[in-house]
Amino acid sequence: MKNVAVIPARGGSTRLKNKNIKPLLGKPLIRWMTDAVLASECFDKVIISTDCDKIFDAVADLDVERHIRPDHHATVSATVLDAMMDLMDELEPYETFSYFLPTCPFISPDDIKEGITKLQDTQCDSVISMTQIPETLQLACLMSEDNVLPVFDNLECGLTNSKFIKKYYKPSGGFYMGLWDYLKENKNFFTRLTKGIIIPPARSVDINTIEDIKYAESMIW
Repeated sequence: MKNVAVIPARGGSTRLKNKNIKPLLGKPLIRWMTDAVLASECFDKVIISTDCDKIFDAVADLDVERHIRPDHHATVSATVLDAMMDLMDELEPYETFSYFLPTCPFISPDDIKEGITKLQDTQCDSVISMTQIPETLQLACLMSEDNVLPVFDNLECGLTNSKFIKKYYKPSGGFYMGLWDYLKENKNFFTRLTKGIIIPPARSVDINTIEDIKYAESMIW
């Protein structure tokens, strides 16, 4: 299959200024993911989609191409999904399309290979990196002023023992992979034929604050 990978990295991060080029153990954040994508050797082309010259300069020496992200896809309210679907319209057709968030530095080449293999070898439309949610969601409550409103019925039925608790998962943010024709038609990665690759917590760190960077560095030492 012909596979294309995109790493979207806009310059106007708000919670952590210049987030995508913040150093993590001396290496710009975007370089961690770019190195992993290239090391996987799964893609015919790797594209950095950014509106910021400094972000691209951090990886310009690698075997990547630049896509200049349009201004309307580089705002705080712009979604990565919309930006990626529009980018597909600018590319020649491939068989698969994948994007990787640079804020997830610990995704490994083997994780990526596993995802592409599952996309190519199983009956599915897309493959997404997933991680387990550590909190016990069945004990979640809403608060309306000081009124407690259980979201699930576990608390009301006394089903708080571990045998009544299910595991829940969420996208880790590492990668979203899909069949080209399916994505062009549906413009979404989530369907009844979506598969997941479970990424352990140690490789599911998502960088959004300076505290996240400190936590990530503490895991490497």
